Amino acid sequence: MKAVMQSTSPPQAYRAGLLDEISRSVVRLHKEHIGHGPTKARTYICDDLVVCVLQGSFSTGERTLLKHGETAAVTSHRQALEAALRQPLIDTVEQLVGRKVIGLTSGVQPDAEISTEVFLLEPARPAHDGS
Repeated sequence: MKAVMQSTSPPQAYRAGLLDEISRSVVRLHKEHIGHGPTKARTYICDDLVVCVLQGSFSTGERTLLKHGETAAVTSHRQALEAALRQPLIDTVEQLVGRKVIGLTSGVQPDAEISTEVFLLEPARPAHDGS
C-alpha cells in the first residue's frame, strides 16, 4: 500500500508571502542563536502542518567533525541547539500563522547538511457561515 499525503480540507488562504516570511524568520533565529544560518530555506504549509527545510547551516567545526566520521557528535550537537531554539521557533510560527503550535519535531541529516522543523498546528476552527 502506498501512502500519499493529500489535503483533506480545502486549501487555507494564507496571505501572500507568508511562506517566505516563515523561512526568513527561522533563518534569522538560527543566525541569532547559533551564530550562522542556513544558506537555503523553504517552507511548506498543508492543513495543520508547517514544514521548514533548511540547507547549508553547518559550521566549519561541524564539517570538520563530519570529515573525521564524527556524525553522532554533530547530530547530538544539533539536537541540543534545536532544543534551545524550540520556544523561539514555536512563538514565531504561532505569531506568523495565527494558530497555536501543539507540536514541534526537529530533524537533522548531517551527510546532506539538511535540517527540518515540522510544526503541528492546533486544528483550524471551521468558518461559520452565519446560519
